[in-house]
Amino acid sequence: MLKGILMKKRNKANRLFLFLLIAGSVFLSIWGIKSYYSIHQAQKKLKKTEEKLIQMELENRELKDQIDNLANSFYLEKLAREKLGLAKKGEVIYKILPEEK
Repeated sequence: MLKGILMKKRNKANRLFLFLLIAGSVFLSIWGIKSYYSIHQAQKKLKKTEEKLIQMELENRELKDQIDNLANSFYLEKLAREKLGLAKKGEVIYKILPEEK
């Protein structure tokens, strides 16, 4: 009889241990998957931010070049001709319009 009670307690303890082991494994698996997903999202965000930084650095270089060129009188003259349609005295400006379809 004592053996039967000990066996029941041992079986109960084994079941509890097995349940806790399985529950712990499930918890760690879910936590691991969630952590992996969070890390993956952070890496994607970092990559996008780095690409944006590179793009902005290129744009910044182009703007600095434009600022440097604005100090050049030949560049200013070219800009005035192209953007504003200005001309020197005695020059005639011809504009070629696209064909109408």
